[in-house]
Amino acid sequence: MAEFDLSLLLKSAGERMASDLREKLVSHPGELGAEREEIIRRFLTAYLPKRFEISTGFAFDCAGRVSKQLDIIIADGGLSPRFETSGGRRYYPCEAVVGVGQVRSAVTSRRELIDAFDNLESAKALDRSANGRAYDRGHGEAIDHIGNHLHQIFTFLLITGKALAGETVREALFDHVQTREVHLWPNVILALDRFLVTFCCDTGVCPNPMDARGVALKYADTEPGLLLRFYLLLGGAIEVIRTSGLPYWEYLQSANQWDAEVLHWIFKNPPPLLRSMTKDSISRRAEDDD
Repeated sequence: MAEFDLSLLLKSAGERMASDLREKLVSHPGELGAEREEIIRRFLTAYLPKRFEISTGFAFDCAGRVSKQLDIIIADGGLSPRFETSGGRRYYPCEAVVGVGQVRSAVTSRRELIDAFDNLESAKALDRSANGRAYDRGHGEAIDHIGNHLHQIFTFLLITGKALAGETVREALFDHVQTREVHLWPNVILALDRFLVTFCCDTGVCPNPMDARGVALKYADTEPGLLLRFYLLLGGAIEVIRTSGLPYWEYLQSANQWDAEVLHWIFKNPPPLLRSMTKDSISRRAEDDD
């Protein structure tokens, strides 16, 4: 029996994955931003588990806060509904969103990098706990997006063209996270065919900001399969991130208060219960009075 070499299989898969994406991007050199983003979405749809819906749009929470427009939204489509306006804009309850990403053709200044971070942060800042009512039934856990990295939306920046030097991006991320609460930090930055930046924990390179001890940088010339590494980080994260169905009672609190014209017995205040006005009830009261 021939031996099965998993490392060779992964290497081959990574090369095929990178070639597939590179071919799609290169064959559309004049694409507008929206079309380039659609290429990335189709790529992720092809390679990520089918239970996830890959789209673009906005995420929102029960307090009515809405993220900035997100190039990529990864959501558990079977768990919670999405809402679509007549103009085609899609809105996803943040409890069902497991990942969001921004796609940039170029990031050549710190300002452009920070703008991308701020966009991702607009999704991470949403209240996935739904005021403490969101609950992951599969794991028996209440959602705590502040203190548990498994309950936080995974965020990434994907740069398809020109980018700042890897050291510059690593330093910019290091400076940025010192000004933000830890649950708001982006998880991964990938510059295609150039470098990957994420965090480093006790177990090594990992995208978990809660246990991070530093910011890690890996160059493509020392790690040819960076796209596969990115895929494994993203795929591994979205598989374990906790989700919740839509807590309707929390989202629709305002809808529980109704005003209406009411017909009632006007000679008493408060009006009697309607069941006391039936013929049987009136007859019983008359018999009791006799």
